[in-house]
Amino acid sequence: MKDGRISLKGTPAELHTQSTLSRVLADAESAKEMPKEKTATKDRKGKSVEGILESSSDAFSKDGGATEDYLAKAVNDTKCEDEYNLERLQRVAQQKGLGSNSDLSTLQGILVRDEEREEGLIKIEVWRIYVSACGSKIFWIMLVLLLALWQAMRIAQNYWIKIWVNSNNSNTNRQTAYEPFLSGAYAIDTNTGNRLLSRHHSSIYWLGIYFLIGFMYIFGRAVHEGFIYRASIRAARTLHAHLLQAIMHATPRFFDSTPLGRIVSRFSHDMQVIDGPAIEKIMWGIAHVIEVLCAYTAISMVTPAFVMVAIAITPVYVGYAYYYLNVSRELKRLDSNNMSPLLSLFGELIQGASTIRAFGVKQHYIKEALNRITAHSRSYYMCEAAPRWLSVRAGFASATLSFSCAIFIIMNLDWIDAGLAGFAFANSLAIGDHMYWAISDYNANESNMNAVERVKQYLDIKQEAALESELEYKPPASWPTKGDVQIEDLVAEYVPGVPVLHGISLSVKHGEKIGVVGRTGAGKSTLSLALLRFVEASGGRIVLDGIDISKIGLEDLRRNVTIIPQDPVLFNGTIRFNLDPFNEYPDEIVWDALRRTHLVREHGSHSSSSAASISTGEDGIEAAEPLAVERMSGIFSSLDAEIKENGQSLSLGQRQLVALARALVRRSRLIIMDEATASVDFDTDDRIQRTIRGYEFADSTLFCIAHRLRTIIDYDRVLVLDKGKVAEFDTPYNLLQSKDGIFRSMCEKSGEYEYLVAASSRRDNNTV
Repeated sequence: MKDGRISLKGTPAELHTQSTLSRVLADAESAKEMPKEKTATKDRKGKSVEGILESSSDAFSKDGGATEDYLAKAVNDTKCEDEYNLERLQRVAQQKGLGSNSDLSTLQGILVRDEEREEGLIKIEVWRIYVSACGSKIFWIMLVLLLALWQAMRIAQNYWIKIWVNSNNSNTNRQTAYEPFLSGAYAIDTNTGNRLLSRHHSSIYWLGIYFLIGFMYIFGRAVHEGFIYRASIRAARTLHAHLLQAIMHATPRFFDSTPLGRIVSRFSHDMQVIDGPAIEKIMWGIAHVIEVLCAYTAISMVTPAFVMVAIAITPVYVGYAYYYLNVSRELKRLDSNNMSPLLSLFGELIQGASTIRAFGVKQHYIKEALNRITAHSRSYYMCEAAPRWLSVRAGFASATLSFSCAIFIIMNLDWIDAGLAGFAFANSLAIGDHMYWAISDYNANESNMNAVERVKQYLDIKQEAALESELEYKPPASWPTKGDVQIEDLVAEYVPGVPVLHGISLSVKHGEKIGVVGRTGAGKSTLSLALLRFVEASGGRIVLDGIDISKIGLEDLRRNVTIIPQDPVLFNGTIRFNLDPFNEYPDEIVWDALRRTHLVREHGSHSSSSAASISTGEDGIEAAEPLAVERMSGIFSSLDAEIKENGQSLSLGQRQLVALARALVRRSRLIIMDEATASVDFDTDDRIQRTIRGYEFADSTLFCIAHRLRTIIDYDRVLVLDKGKVAEFDTPYNLLQSKDGIFRSMCEKSGEYEYLVAASSRRDNNTV
């Protein structure tokens, strides 16, 4: 289509052969990539960004300043949905002093926003969350003490070697005497002949002490590693549980605006970091800082002049560290954000593989996948290259320290023995590595805390109301017994200050079948979501069988209300599991539901009139008597037959019938059908409508959001919504008598006006 006319037509293969389709797609992509500064700053109604603000300035000044709600209404009224325009709207508003904290990204028509990326240092709150997830204060004190223990043992080993070396090089007025029954040695004063205490012992003595220190080092480190292992598991388990809890109880709005890849990235990549190297890097960072301090102290005790060099070289290390940490931190955040689009694309490719092949656009998606892989690889490569940059520069600083230490030792050979010289020089050689690893570990800790930071973002998302009802509002176990619905001045909104439903009021008696129609955006789906509290009412209330549904828990409400959506939800499992996931009903009830939805047939009869009898037991619970059903070949031959995820092993019509059978099994008093038959063929639609009109749902109140008017033309009443308000609400026959009515206009445009009039007339006569 071009300028309202057909510019090209033909099969996809013909258009591909002529290269016309590729040219059109290329033009569309180039138009999409037009520089933002050249993008028209007009909204859909032709109103500029500046115009929005100018027209609103009087109201702003009256209220004493702009509010987020008012800006939301301005954006909604003008439908300024271009991202660039919204950014300009916010910027100009701030320049005009019309509000400084208005986050228009939450108020506009862009459904999926770019993923948020924090900047600067990791906040203390993020560290606190991880530390508390690992363990209590006592646990961390024990962990640090164990760390200090095995670090002290490591230094003690080196110092013990120094003592051993000095004992063999001592020059005093002593001579060593050996006795065959002693495995050691003792010193004798050459002047008096008395036996003296001496450090001249046998090699077994020196090695024994050395191995004892080594054993204590190994023991302390082993226990320390065990504590780390325990803390890592506890932190991962705790944060994973909290993240899962937050996601499972998030509002539907969150899932509408968040790609699946971002959620998967939190549960996979980020949890892998939390479960693995996070706490280990924290402890190694502390260990290397302790080693640096100990090395500085040891060298300074041997050569005090080394303190001057240490003071001079430390700012160099700090400068390298500051530059490296700032760059590396942002690179890691960029790498994490580039992972989410890649995971999202992979998920979309798996789900839409058949569609991609059918339209012959494999190369387009291969190119898109390569682009996203390249973007992720670029940031990942820079993350890996940054430590090498630091390593080279830290090496030069380390060489300066070692050279200075060697010079000071040579200048003081008169009083520094070989053991002390070796001890000091060994520490000077190691101090550079310790400094590098201390900086590297700190950077790794910030990178790892980026994973905790990303998890925390989802821990803070808006949550649904409580699942369990408070004791004083707990509904009876048999609720609802009838299905009476009263909606009183209902106001519902997705964005604060921008209502979708405007004060809806109506009353529905139990057992009534209500058709809900209206133009796109009238609020039909919002009404169905409000009945299940997926969208909370910001005003008014909904009363079901005398109980305000806003006062009870979500589980009590949703377990007793059934919704059949346009895309039915089926799980990977057996037919029985999909119909009765909590295993609450006997097989006879399940088979009865399958038969009533025409998925299986009664043996010897294809008539729906030969229904299974429902008997009432002594406990008052209804149970279906065993049915003689013809268990057809195929997937419905057994309740244990497997259904693939999302019902891929079933046709769309069969999926809808399974969803309808699920409603039959539960016998809900309130059933909502959200355009459930919009995508099925007329035969399947007829099956569904016959089931709904039969006695199976005779006692259930039904709200049916209809795409096909013939579906609801013989319902009890039809609710017509327009711009979030009740425009008409009466029987189909009465609505068709109104010449200027919206429902009559819709029927006339459907092309089935005569059929609809006749059907509504028959229904009205039967009622009379």
